[in-house]
Amino acid sequence: MHSYRSNQTIQQSPRLQWFSRGQLEEIHSATIEVLERVGVRVDHDEALALLKDAGCIVKDRVAFIPGWLVEECIRLAPSKIRVCNRQGQPALSLESNRTYFGTGSDLPFQLDLETGQRRPSLKKDTINAARLIDALPQYDFVMSYGIPSDVPAVKGDLHQFAAMVLNSSKPIVFTALSVEHTNKIIEMAAAAAGGLEALRQNPFLVLYSEPISPLVHTADGIGKMFACLEHNVPVIYTPGVVAGGTCPVTKAGTAVQMNAESLSGLVIAQLKRKGAPIIIGGGATPMEMKTSATLYGSPDAVMNYCGMTELSRFYGLPNFTEAGCCNAPIPDAQAGAEAMMGLLMNQLCGANLVHDVGYLDGGKTGSLPFLVMCDDYISAARHIGAGTRVDSDTLAAAAIEEVGPAGNFLGSEHTFKHFRQEIWMPATFNRDMWDNWEQQGRKDSFALAREKTFALLENHRPAELPAGVVARINELCA
Repeated sequence: MHSYRSNQTIQQSPRLQWFSRGQLEEIHSATIEVLERVGVRVDHDEALALLKDAGCIVKDRVAFIPGWLVEECIRLAPSKIRVCNRQGQPALSLESNRTYFGTGSDLPFQLDLETGQRRPSLKKDTINAARLIDALPQYDFVMSYGIPSDVPAVKGDLHQFAAMVLNSSKPIVFTALSVEHTNKIIEMAAAAAGGLEALRQNPFLVLYSEPISPLVHTADGIGKMFACLEHNVPVIYTPGVVAGGTCPVTKAGTAVQMNAESLSGLVIAQLKRKGAPIIIGGGATPMEMKTSATLYGSPDAVMNYCGMTELSRFYGLPNFTEAGCCNAPIPDAQAGAEAMMGLLMNQLCGANLVHDVGYLDGGKTGSLPFLVMCDDYISAARHIGAGTRVDSDTLAAAAIEEVGPAGNFLGSEHTFKHFRQEIWMPATFNRDMWDNWEQQGRKDSFALAREKTFALLENHRPAELPAGVVARINELCA
């Protein structure tokens, strides 16, 4: 017999609430005070003129932004940003509590897939990373994962984008060295999308640009943002701070400064174009005071990201954070703990675009097998984040009655029906008992991930672009 309850919840996703409403209001108030009393330096002439015309006081390139203007521009900014894949199909819906994971961009070193030795990143690493991300189901977007040392440094960003767009159909978050290169990358993307209007309608790329902390908007950072907004390409405009170095060491102070930098960038974007698709948030790692290292994998960084996500939800704006990134130099137990902690917390707090998955060595070194391992970590975080389904079938009263006292559920139809959904199944974790593990070659999770990496690179074929498009992209790159 079925019973029906009012307001019944069958499956509720667990959610972290990091700040109270009162704390969020205090952070917002302090942010407005910083923008009104301290201001931000703006080294972009058009942006400075827009701020002045909108009612800001400007002195020596420092703009003092009134709270009413900040709040007006927050209302103008979209609460949902749609990003497509390369084929123009919707892929990401950046809005409250929808979480997507991807790699980071500019790693100078890689752990060689064949030898395991640390060496400078090459273009083939970016190509292989893009192909892996295209194949691995838990990754939602791709960033380049390497600064290629075997191409001219002044054109490295163009080679990185070409490697991504030619080897993955998933959405791309890109970086650019200049406004000129931003326009070249948009031209490459338009070639892949079928023209500038097709790209405008269904953008599959997102720019990552940033201010310089504390409180400086550069001509280059704003210029790249404006170039993208002209073609409706979404922009992540967020600070990358080091708590105790380039922003206050306290977590609340970090939130206030990052918020001031993000929201002042958002104001500039909305003054340039109402409804501009802007993503706030940023990188919020503390400094190791003994060594000056940036603590990518620390619990303090994760706490900062949860706080910034809560702020973005308070404003109703999409956000950008980090997870799956480590200070561990190699993919060992520390790397697994650091990566999993960040991924799970970002999933539970409902962050939107979560990048830098697979970073080692404090954001300096990459490893393709570690990307494969992180695919499992993301899967586990999502499994936990889905919560527990409670309905007449999963309560299993009938199955318990059928088996009865002293029975077992191994042969139960109920078990066969549900075990694949109820029990998380990894690809690179070793769950064999000792004797079987020895017979299988005593392989640890890294060895299993390395085998899977080779198999995917050998067998996965990303969707190809027409020959003329490939030639055009290579021409722009060269």
